[in-house]
Amino acid sequence: MREQLRHPISLRRFAGVAAAALAVAGLPAATAHAEVAEGCDDVRVISIRGTFEPQFGSLLLTPLATRIAQEHGGSVTELPYPASRDADSSAKGAEALTSLLNTAAARCPGQRFVVLGYSQGARVTGEVLSARNRLSDKAAAQVSAVAMFGNPNFNNAEPYNRGSFDPALTGVQPRPAGALAQFADRLRDYCAAGDRVCNGGDPAAGFSNALTPGHVAYFVDGTRDQAATFIEERLRSH
Repeated sequence: MREQLRHPISLRRFAGVAAAALAVAGLPAATAHAEVAEGCDDVRVISIRGTFEPQFGSLLLTPLATRIAQEHGGSVTELPYPASRDADSSAKGAEALTSLLNTAAARCPGQRFVVLGYSQGARVTGEVLSARNRLSDKAAAQVSAVAMFGNPNFNNAEPYNRGSFDPALTGVQPRPAGALAQFADRLRDYCAAGDRVCNGGDPAAGFSNALTPGHVAYFVDGTRDQAATFIEERLRSH
């Protein structure tokens, strides 16, 4: 999400929104802790949480990450980064993700990466995949599948977009068309109708765009299952 924000929001209030969505979905809160595997699992799922989500796991992404890892005997890494409203939070996340991918690719050349990003985590994901001067060729080649949800850099013209979004609206800070073209066949960018972070929000409203039902719709609208199916297909065929 945008870090130049005008409307403060408490962590308690955000947690209440997420908890309500979890209750509706009937899903458990995330319990996985940050993990750096000593070995080289075939699949490594990297989860990049949204603003104010806890470091021990994204409420939205960790259930999906755990499901994928369990089905493939892989591991889950919760990317350590601030996920805060600080101006440099996304930049720190991008630096951490770039380092993780480059290091893991060099150490485990046969490992396949699945990258999941929600909200600010989607911003971090897109920043790393679009900045190929920092991501090594080896690391880029080992990224097998990517799923983003509630992306503030959502561009409504991309072929990998999915969801109930209004096709006439973009995210609060849309990424240039084609910036992620190299990963288009490996990527799904999910945006829900009414999510003002990825669909028609006011950039000046900052974090207030996230306080819309659409931004937590991913807990209940089936897009996580859609992402799981897409990722399964990618891992089976690549």
